[in-house]
Amino acid sequence: MKWSGKLIGISLAGVLLVGAGGYFAFGAVKKPMAGAAAQEVTVAVKKGDIRSTVSGTAQFEPKEKQTIVSPADATIKAMHLTRNQPVKAGEVLVELSSPTLENNLEKALMTQADIEKQIAELRQQQANMGASAPIGGQLVLTPNIEIGSSVNKNTKIATVNDTANLLATALFPYEEALQLRSGEEIDLAVDGFSLTKTGRVDTVNKTAKSDGKGGKALEVQIRIQNDGTLDAGLKVKASARIGSVPVEAAAESTLEYAKTAAVVAGVQGTVSSLPNKSGSAVKAGDSVAVLENDTIQSDISDKEAALEQQKLAVQEARDKVADLVVKAPFDGVFSTDFVNTKENILASLTPGAKVKNAFEFGAVANMDMMQLPVQVDELDLNAIKTGMKAEVSVDSLQGKKFEGEVTQISSMGTTTNGVTFYDVILAVKNTNELKYGMTATANILIENKTGVLYVSPEALQARQGKRYVILKKADGTLEPQHEVKIGIRSTTQVEITEGLKEGDTVVVPQKTQQTKMSQQEIDRLRQQYQGGQGGQGGAGFQGGGGGGFPAGGQGGPGGSGAGGQRANQTR
Repeated sequence: MKWSGKLIGISLAGVLLVGAGGYFAFGAVKKPMAGAAAQEVTVAVKKGDIRSTVSGTAQFEPKEKQTIVSPADATIKAMHLTRNQPVKAGEVLVELSSPTLENNLEKALMTQADIEKQIAELRQQQANMGASAPIGGQLVLTPNIEIGSSVNKNTKIATVNDTANLLATALFPYEEALQLRSGEEIDLAVDGFSLTKTGRVDTVNKTAKSDGKGGKALEVQIRIQNDGTLDAGLKVKASARIGSVPVEAAAESTLEYAKTAAVVAGVQGTVSSLPNKSGSAVKAGDSVAVLENDTIQSDISDKEAALEQQKLAVQEARDKVADLVVKAPFDGVFSTDFVNTKENILASLTPGAKVKNAFEFGAVANMDMMQLPVQVDELDLNAIKTGMKAEVSVDSLQGKKFEGEVTQISSMGTTTNGVTFYDVILAVKNTNELKYGMTATANILIENKTGVLYVSPEALQARQGKRYVILKKADGTLEPQHEVKIGIRSTTQVEITEGLKEGDTVVVPQKTQQTKMSQQEIDRLRQQYQGGQGGQGGAGFQGGGGGGFPAGGQGGPGGSGAGGQRANQTR
């Protein structure tokens, strides 16, 4: 049999010089405490105050700490940081540039403007689901335009001709035409009619042209006010009197409308009505065509949705460009040591240097409020609540006490050697004495009771889920299993809620003490009990049992061999 451990215990009952057999326990030699019978220890049940606490040890860290990083691959424009320095919220720490992010913002803005323009055009079309006459005059519908015709926004529906004024362009001899002035009267003989009308010179084109007979001529534009007897397309022969000399144009001219205007649909749709017939007279603003479009509202809605998405894209792009100016998130201390304690990483970061996305410049920490992340056993976790106070002591600040408060309790545990621990975060106000990384112990106050009965923890015994004490009665007799009920406890006190009263006396159970044995002594005892032979009893000791200890060995001097008990083993 292989034995583990270097302690072998011999129980008090196994070494008494009574009976026939011996009792040996392997693991530790247990001896009665010196003078146990003569030194009965008793304690009185008292009334007082009990503080129940849960403690844990950890290192201080700032409650607020944020790493300062580059938001993108970028080039440094300006550096405002040193290795260690105080900063204020919003203070500019680093200025960066990124052509990629800046171009992305410009493109996003252009796309947004284009969508907004499209929406404006659609709304304009929706507001003008019809075509109207831009000027007054004679309406001429475009061939093939009728009710039911499909049109797009550029389709020409009709033309409106201003019949009040006509124009004729006449070719006069060069020298004579140079003498004509704007407003001078010109006679116009209408071809095919015994009719002469008077017009006036509108303009004279000074570019010489051929008169068709080898001479030079100039074009003279003549404006005629129509009295209703003329119309475009009529042929007229112009003549003028320059001084006393009559001059005729080289050829006939064709009358044209002085002003015409096209009527376009302006929107995609279907012609549902044509209020005026072709050839009728209309005034400016009169309806020419009524249109229908079942999809325009849907188109507007789609564009508006696209615009909202684009606005988000623009804002995102704008934020990324704004983030190139890196600012302090809050008041505190900036230090590169938070990310690299071995070297000053800012030494090479001069204007023009390039940095990668997420490059860490350092961190800003607010040292005014520190936190202590202590680990708590799972058995104590349910007793801890946020807001509970704690007394915090710091290893390097002897005699100093700080007040802490539970601010957070982890819901995820970490298991080590079969025991699960949970992080409990305490906030501690810094009085300029606490430093990052200092070791501290927090005692979280679970409950504080005053005026309660209590005994020392050593006086309690536990069996099968119940608690007992050895009650010493007034007559001196002992009640070895007097049941009690307990409440809260500290390291030195246990509350008694039932079973005792103030002034009662209880006996503290006697403990055994373990004696270390050398490896040589352990080996000798092992040899005595191997092979099923009874061990040689020591002087004054009973003989040991065999391998399974069913029979006693030969007793040593002062002892007789009889059947021994099976020993417990420490493995």
